[in-house]
Amino acid sequence: MSALPHKGSYDALGDQDVDEKNVFSISTASLPDTSSTSTIQISSPKEEDLKTNDLEAQTPTSASTSSFPSVPQPSRMNIFFAVASQILFAILVTVLNKQALNVIRAPLLMLSLQMAFTAVMVKAYWWVSSGSSQTLPLSSVKQLKKFIFVKILGIVSKTYCLSFVPVSFYQISRGLLLPFTILLSFLLLHQKTHAFPLIGCFLVMLGFVFGVQFEQHVPVIGIVLGIWSSFTTAIESVAVKHYVHEFPTLDLIYIFATYMSGFCLFLSISSLELYSVVRSVNGAQIAKFSMILLASSCSNFYLNIATFTQIKVTSPVSYMISVATRGVLQTLFAVAFLGETLYVNRIYGVVLILGGTTLYTLAKEHERRGTK
Repeated sequence: MSALPHKGSYDALGDQDVDEKNVFSISTASLPDTSSTSTIQISSPKEEDLKTNDLEAQTPTSASTSSFPSVPQPSRMNIFFAVASQILFAILVTVLNKQALNVIRAPLLMLSLQMAFTAVMVKAYWWVSSGSSQTLPLSSVKQLKKFIFVKILGIVSKTYCLSFVPVSFYQISRGLLLPFTILLSFLLLHQKTHAFPLIGCFLVMLGFVFGVQFEQHVPVIGIVLGIWSSFTTAIESVAVKHYVHEFPTLDLIYIFATYMSGFCLFLSISSLELYSVVRSVNGAQIAKFSMILLASSCSNFYLNIATFTQIKVTSPVSYMISVATRGVLQTLFAVAFLGETLYVNRIYGVVLILGGTTLYTLAKEHERRGTK
């Protein structure tokens, strides 16, 4: 007697006929002539075989599930580490970038040097690592052109916004991220949202309007760039979610960083930004800018890895809440360590944006569980 094949073993059987319902099969071709006086003996299954079959029956080894290998779920410690790392490095990158831009306002040159550092770091890791290597060549840009385009657009928009607004107002200026995400999901993905989650979206919009309307210390261009960067970040988040599950993380970071470094350097030269920097800055500014840029580049390298990892191991609910939490901590950090002033309108704006984002994500999670 042969036991039932285990999970994933059907593909190895080739064209053999397998009786999936019964363990025993008696072929009529092997039956002797009934007129004969000989007897037919059918041996009964042994006790050990019966126990084996009982264990197999309790295990989900059907052919319908054999083609879908089980993916190990991340532990709570891994999820916590991914979220905490993403929040920490995002705050560090924002604060350090703002300090660098306060020394020399050259967003394109700063991004070009940062991304070149990231590409070199990934290449160095592949060189010293025996368990990881590059799988996608730089020629994969045609396959990843949409991903690269929206990432460049999103990061450049955020950096220009940061160059015109203080860190304590940065979260408010980009407060329309959630409404834009909902709108794009409806227009592009045809995903509808019920009334209760939209209350949270309304609170987010109210926080943005309240924070912007009574703001007297930020130029209009900073607010406009905040709205634009919210829109581009919404598109960027959709693209990253799509590509991060199809391609290796380090390959995506390396290809994106390489092309963005060259693109931003080209824009810096063609827009005369680099020429203006060379003519106007002195040695002390260059030295200070270089030190801050080195620290921000290291933080940006780890931020890329932490962001891709968080998107892989967390749900959209956790990601949205972590983004809102990061904005609040970022604002408090700017007040405590950068000496920025937290005006009343900024306090109300941040509170409403955080509360609305949390309410929306929790309401969506309740809907998701209710539909299961």
